Amino acid sequence: MENQHDIARSLRVIKNILVVFLAFLILYLLKILSDLFVPLAFALFFAILLQPLVGLFRKKFSLNLSVVLTTVLSVIAFLGLGFVFYNAVSGFIANRDAVLADVTRELKPMADELASFLGTELNEKELKDYISRIIPTDKVLSLSSSFLNTLSGFATELLMTILYFAGLLGAIAQYDKVINYIMGTSGENGETAAAESFRRVKESISVYIKVKTIVSLMTGTGIGLISWLFGIQYALLWGILAFLLNYIPYVGSLIAIVPPLIIGGLQATSISQFVFLFIALEGIQLVMGSIVEPKMTGDSLSINTVTVLFSLVFWAFMWGTAGMLLSVPLTFLIKVILEHVADAGFFVRLMNKKNEINLE
Repeated sequence: MENQHDIARSLRVIKNILVVFLAFLILYLLKILSDLFVPLAFALFFAILLQPLVGLFRKKFSLNLSVVLTTVLSVIAFLGLGFVFYNAVSGFIANRDAVLADVTRELKPMADELASFLGTELNEKELKDYISRIIPTDKVLSLSSSFLNTLSGFATELLMTILYFAGLLGAIAQYDKVINYIMGTSGENGETAAAESFRRVKESISVYIKVKTIVSLMTGTGIGLISWLFGIQYALLWGILAFLLNYIPYVGSLIAIVPPLIIGGLQATSISQFVFLFIALEGIQLVMGSIVEPKMTGDSLSINTVTVLFSLVFWAFMWGTAGMLLSVPLTFLIKVILEHVADAGFFVRLMNKKNEINLE
């Protein structure tokens, strides 16, 4: 009896070691094959988000035609947003010299006082050269030589995402049939464990992405409007940038208020005006990030703050900016998978929102 117990324990240890090695192998493949998996991840989450649109079209059309219509409308909307953002960025880059001159002119009195205090002289050309080194606008021009290659690579990834997206739209629309076919079950005995898990992932991630999109839109609109009201240049660009950066948990919305705050601070005619600008921008960031978003999201993902921050760093290391944008949905997907691994209960409890410590 003891021998059987020892053998069972040894087999369990070997199994756990193999699972760990398999996990590291999967992570390694995700890292080196990021060009393949990043478009797939984006396509999966967009396909989950836009399932209601597919369902709306299916009331009048077939599944295949509904998928085609949803794909076409999504691509048009994405290209439209990309065109607006590209024009805003292009306008900013085209006027970089004028922006640099404005910054130099605003900082010149302060620099003169500092130079006088230090017993030196600093002319406007030297100040402009110094600022241009701090704000590397010339590096933007150096990237223009590789613009076509960059555009080509982006077009390739976009095409892959669209192809994945179209395929996943149809599969998710009838996910129960697809999962039953893969698992080799008929589904006559009700929803299988795999189908139930995927349904949970689909519903939770759909809620998260919808809420994040709404909050990001409100944040971008608020920051763009405040920038316009305070007369800050390129208000539309800062609004779009805030909309995009808000998808990055916690740090994205903080980074988004930095450019308009700096430019607004340089343009401010008094300390009180700068303080009001800071309060307005930070107020939007705090209200949206700390009140509106948690209230709308609720416990749909049930992931604690420490796990979200760790996942942000981890996926940024794995996939860069794309990983930061996808960190929360990917982490929730991993959490659901771990819930079905017998010896992974510790990690599931560690990630659970219910284990968040209340410091009050």
